[in-house]
Amino acid sequence: MNSAEELLNMLSSDDYVIQKGAIENALHFKEPVVIDKLIELFISTNNKMIEEHIAKALKQIGGEYTVEKLLRLLDHDEARVRTFAYEVLCEIGSHNLHAIIAEAENPDKNVRKFIVDILGALKNKDAVPALLKRLSDDDVNVIQGAVEALGNIGDVEALKKVVEFLPSAHLWVQWTIIESIKKVNDGQLVSQVLNLPWEIENVIFDSIFDMVRESGNVENVEDAIKLYLKLSTQLRIKVLDTIHSIYLRSDKRKLEGILTDSKLFDEIKGILIYGTNLQKYTILKYLGEIEDEDFINFIKNKVFDETIEMNIIKLYYTANTLKKRELIKVFKYFNRPKLVEHIKEIFKGDDNILKLSALRIMRRNGIREVADMLPEVMKEEELLSEVLKTIIELDLKELFEQVYDEYFKAESEDKKLLMLECMVELRPDDPKVMALIKDELTNESLDDSQILKLLQLIGKTNNMEVFRAQLEYLVNHPNMEVSIEAQSLLTK
Repeated sequence: MNSAEELLNMLSSDDYVIQKGAIENALHFKEPVVIDKLIELFISTNNKMIEEHIAKALKQIGGEYTVEKLLRLLDHDEARVRTFAYEVLCEIGSHNLHAIIAEAENPDKNVRKFIVDILGALKNKDAVPALLKRLSDDDVNVIQGAVEALGNIGDVEALKKVVEFLPSAHLWVQWTIIESIKKVNDGQLVSQVLNLPWEIENVIFDSIFDMVRESGNVENVEDAIKLYLKLSTQLRIKVLDTIHSIYLRSDKRKLEGILTDSKLFDEIKGILIYGTNLQKYTILKYLGEIEDEDFINFIKNKVFDETIEMNIIKLYYTANTLKKRELIKVFKYFNRPKLVEHIKEIFKGDDNILKLSALRIMRRNGIREVADMLPEVMKEEELLSEVLKTIIELDLKELFEQVYDEYFKAESEDKKLLMLECMVELRPDDPKVMALIKDELTNESLDDSQILKLLQLIGKTNNMEVFRAQLEYLVNHPNMEVSIEAQSLLTK
């Protein structure tokens, strides 16, 4: 395409293939009007694939203007739009750090929470003064996020000021302060914590534990602990399930507001960090079964962070096969997981269900570091479609030759077309690709849907003349769709 105007027209198309091509070409047109259109399309589309392509494109485009536009979306009504803006800003925010820091004063506490999390992801020391100011925020989630961000930045002098808040801080903020100190591994900070004026808090127990205290003996202690852990975990899941049920049939935003300061989520975080493996697994199994995207995003913001993610991964590696399949479902809550080694281990194994989940994780998180393992995974028939989808979405051009070689081993036309589509996406003008398409068009066993697929692939190349003879022949095809598509390609 030769102009931004042409690109904008393609972005307005109802055809997924045309939209996808336009999004990929948007990198060459970084004008504000193009960025505006990409963001507008993301908000209006219902296509998850288009959403992912737009997010990828904006991360590559970057720039001050893009940052400013995305900042305006952090208070959007839709959770998916807020999450999109947050994830992109975590990668390109350094292009306009001043604008992000300014938003730390936003009157909306949810926006402030996004901002401190973004500043933590960017790890720029210029953000330290703004983050320290947020320690006096009136929202505990913003305070927790600011502490975590300061830990990510690793400024020891700033953390010395944070430690002063430790004795009086909210429970989860206390845990976050300790975890932030661990990250910098500074002896003076540890000494400062140990010498704070600590006080022992009183804990109110239920009557059953009064009974154990008054009438029990040493043999009852372990059972009392196990019972407490079991009942407390089950009760939290019942409460969470009740909330989930009401969430699905009620005003979601209103319920989220009611739960803003709920201690339930602090307690769940505490279990996922300090609880027994059985407690952790019980909660995670429930969370993994949740499918509602809004509720998933809500729980993600309330419960999940880097510490929780790492604890889950540790639990995963000690679990049996069935529990692994349950636990991997929880990875959908992760924000920016570093799962390269984890995915490598899955691909080395023989559980195809786990491999399918690993491929989805690769796409969701843009993990390219394990690309060299995909050719071997591709040989497993039930994984072929997902592997090729991953290669396309991550634009793994280095795997073109391996896909080309596998093409000649395919036993069905549908498999060949899947691999041919992958090759076209990677190298649309490669002579090998054009030769394969021409050969396929001479295959008399193809049905009409397969011919249409080949014509769509021709449309993705930039050299119609190579296929002119075949297209002129197909113009007279008895199937109207085939005929119209061939004629359309000839007039391009």
